[in-house]
Amino acid sequence: MSDAPWTLPAAIALLAALIIVGVVAVVVRVRRRSPRAAAAAADARAAAEAVLLRLDDAANALDVALEAAAADDAPAELRRARAAALRGRDRGFEEVAALATSTRLPAQRRVDAVRLRDDLERRITDIDATRARLSEWTRAYGSPASRTAAARARRENIARTSGDPARLVTEARARFDDGEWTDADRADREARAALVRADAALGTPDAADAEVVEATMLLRRAERLFRAVEDAHRFLLQAAENAAGEVSAAEAEIATAVEIAQTRPDECLPDAVERLREAGAELRAASAGLPRRPRTAIEVVARARETRDEVLRQAPSARRRLEAARAALPGTLACARSAVAAAEAFANAPSIEQRLRLELARRELAAARSAADPFQALASARTAWHAVTDA
Repeated sequence: MSDAPWTLPAAIALLAALIIVGVVAVVVRVRRRSPRAAAAAADARAAAEAVLLRLDDAANALDVALEAAAADDAPAELRRARAAALRGRDRGFEEVAALATSTRLPAQRRVDAVRLRDDLERRITDIDATRARLSEWTRAYGSPASRTAAARARRENIARTSGDPARLVTEARARFDDGEWTDADRADREARAALVRADAALGTPDAADAEVVEATMLLRRAERLFRAVEDAHRFLLQAAENAAGEVSAAEAEIATAVEIAQTRPDECLPDAVERLREAGAELRAASAGLPRRPRTAIEVVARARETRDEVLRQAPSARRRLEAARAALPGTLACARSAVAAAEAFANAPSIEQRLRLELARRELAAARSAADPFQALASARTAWHAVTDA
């Protein structure tokens, strides 16, 4: 009985301590999940994205500078540093993209973003050091005249290997409606303008190094744009061969999908029938536009099939879903490939948001090409397509 007077105060003190610890834990948890913490995480991610933009520009500038320096015999150290810079840039895009999809607490996301921002800054510092070493090497070896001559040789090679893009555009103009070949025409015009500007930068036999760098950037742009003409022309011709059959097949698929949605509405989205009928109407309009608008028809088919898959959910049998995925994959992949090629060709000082979307599209397009599973390949192709067309 003599210990009883001490037991009650000790129990009260212990209980009070537990309550205080619990309250502190709740307060900390709330603060880590609060709107203010979420806003801080978003600000930190935006800061990391801004540094990534600078890193991308710095890595591209280093790559162009090495090419402009005609540095085929440059020290292995410089070539390794360029490869490391490009790898660090590519990894940076993946890391920043991961911040946007992270499920960690806001406070943890902020810490992750700050840590990544600092790491990206270090990569920029490394690139700056490489640029300085390259400048030293350029001053010691070669001459402005030799670098100008090398750039002119690259210009002549681009003009020779690009064939006759204007002829491809002329052929497309004769066969198809305006909206089908405007990308190819734009790419051809912009490529020729880039060559003219490159010629102006290389106007003297010993152009300054800055002018050679500018010309090299323009030549790279011209090369991308000439490739875009070929890609757009190829897609258009392939679409012309396949559009009628694809539209007919898709119309039959949508008719079957309407029947499924009507007979098993509980397994489909509530507006399934309405959306499927709208897709059917778009297919009929695309059919009426043939043979003058095959590219548009292929895109309409791809969107109609995506709508079908979305609204029917799991209602069709596994075998039918597999057959549908296999049927939809080639056209969707072609649409994604064409859209990514156009986005790459026409990108000119894009924002970080545009660069992140383009990088996502590239990754998903590569995943679609390599996936053995039709469902995964189709999902990746659709993600790639939407990444560059839904902005």
